[in-house]
Amino acid sequence: MARQLVAAFVVAWLGLTTLPAAGQEQAASADVPPAPTDRASFWTREDIEARWRNNESKSVSNSRLFNGPTNISANVRIVLPNDPPQIHDITADLWLVTAGTAIAETDGELLKAGDAASIRNATRRAVRAGDMLYVPPGVPHHFIDVNGFRAFLIRFDTIRSGPPPTVAAPAAPTDKTAFWSSDEIQARWRNNEAKSVSNSRLFNGPTNISANVRIVLPNDPPQVHETTADLWIVTEGTATAVTDGKFVAGDTPSIREGVRRTVRAGDMLYVPPGVPHNFVEVKGFRAFLIRFDTK
Repeated sequence: MARQLVAAFVVAWLGLTTLPAAGQEQAASADVPPAPTDRASFWTREDIEARWRNNESKSVSNSRLFNGPTNISANVRIVLPNDPPQIHDITADLWLVTAGTAIAETDGELLKAGDAASIRNATRRAVRAGDMLYVPPGVPHHFIDVNGFRAFLIRFDTIRSGPPPTVAAPAAPTDKTAFWSSDEIQARWRNNEAKSVSNSRLFNGPTNISANVRIVLPNDPPQVHETTADLWIVTEGTATAVTDGKFVAGDTPSIREGVRRTVRAGDMLYVPPGVPHNFVEVKGFRAFLIRFDTK
């Protein structure tokens, strides 16, 4: 059931693919407005599914959801038959596979011969709905044997310096990819629920980015973060997200005049720094939380 939800709706984890050539990527993102800085942004499962269908019908690999601060972006991705291997010098890719399968070729050495490119001594992994793949800058990556492959691609800069992470977790490798299977991620959610622990951190990345496997506990209070943004990708269950408004501190924090939205598997919520947020009326809620610095 969990795997079906992940694959059906949208959510999930990383897989690799490649963005279009530089000119194509710029064209695809030129009309994308920057994420607002004073309120949350929300994309429904229907909107995201429609973007995947449009990509597939028009043979377009990428639909960008937003351009965020510090050059982060969130993208709805497929892989086209002729997408070449790529390597990015200063940006990292976090792939969340939502549907289908592919073979990810990563690491090794990127070879170019005219217009053709290949990866020598690549690591090959079968990726499927629910898997996550992290590709640091300078590491070649590619997808082949693609069958109905869909993914979220979160891309971010790695050249800034920020405060060290406050939550202990393995540091993401800098010279090779990191991979988490759907089975491992599902086990983390089950462990969170069994032990009433809200968060399991997958890794601490450069520029203080982190990827987290999240639930919401009954007494989790509203929060506001001054220098970090949250990107929530809901994978299962439902909840009511309370965002925006005014954060009221005290023994029992609350959000006054907040915006209330029903969120469910396949939805995405972006919360910029300084914006209050909370989840209530939670039923089987599971999500990925990508947190990153904005300064």
